[in-house]
Amino acid sequence: MTNSPKPRTAPAAAWKRGTSVFDSGSQMVGVVHEQHGTKLILTRPSGLRWRTRTVAVREANDREKIQLAALVKHNRNVRGLAAVTGKR
Repeated sequence: MTNSPKPRTAPAAAWKRGTSVFDSGSQMVGVVHEQHGTKLILTRPSGLRWRTRTVAVREANDREKIQLAALVKHNRNVRGLAAVTGKR
């Protein structure tokens, strides 16, 4: 019997706060809010936050970044309209 070395796990990818990413688990584009080891907290412009694993995300492509920018614009319009009309 030989002592075989333990398999090494890959270190968690370090994601910078504010990076646009695509989460394959939820099939949504979001922005990195926090990272705790192998877990990420992502946000959407609507305020939605969710947790996912670092292995489930990849950097957002150009189309997904455009989608995220459109969501930012939409939420600004909706919130601005609510402030003007007094409706929520």
